[in-house]
Amino acid sequence: MTELLFQQDSYLKEFEAEIIEISEDSIVLNKTAFSPRGGGLTSDQGVIIFEDGSQSDVLDVLSRSGKVFHKLSSIPKEEHIGKTVRGILDWERRHKQMRLHTLLHAISSILYKKYGTTVTGGNITPEKSRVDFDIDHLRQERVHEIETAIKEIIAGDHKVYVSFLERKEALSDPELIRTKVNLIPESVKILRIVEIENVDRQADGGVHVGSTKEIGSFVPLKTENRGKDKKRLYFTVSP
Repeated sequence: MTELLFQQDSYLKEFEAEIIEISEDSIVLNKTAFSPRGGGLTSDQGVIIFEDGSQSDVLDVLSRSGKVFHKLSSIPKEEHIGKTVRGILDWERRHKQMRLHTLLHAISSILYKKYGTTVTGGNITPEKSRVDFDIDHLRQERVHEIETAIKEIIAGDHKVYVSFLERKEALSDPELIRTKVNLIPESVKILRIVEIENVDRQADGGVHVGSTKEIGSFVPLKTENRGKDKKRLYFTVSP
């Protein structure tokens, strides 16, 4: 199993860990600050520095069966197993995804509270994000309504908190049920909850900023009609 350091501290930029497994071009560490691909987010990238001073770029990060696989730009040597390495994140990439992820949660809250719709899909990359949801129309005036509500949330400097709940308790909370807690595998007994103070509360395993003010400016890019009552909004953030 790999300890997920980023779930406790999204601002951890460097860390040390032990290599416990090598699989082709990937290494598994006993703990990591690299967030893996999943839940609509692309993975972190960065650098792994070995004890002998050599280093390799982290190209992709995947989670499988409790282990986190760090795909490297060079084939790791078997003698590295059991050795300590230093991981350094591409912080600019990570921080942009943190801002976009917290923004997506805020948009999700607005869609639910203002229009009674839930998010059906999403994707976050360091360049831009998209959110899919069911709504009858998404004409320009409605995009402006969402934009205005988002600006108010960002300016409100709402703090973002992380907590952990037992599965049974989480399933009894209707606000968490709407975010499909019941779709999380039965094997997961303790759920990580991300709360934007007075805005949103969801079961979530990804990285976030510590306050909505850190999101920056919300920039809607374009909208798409994906079928009857199915809409898609592309957006990004600027400093």
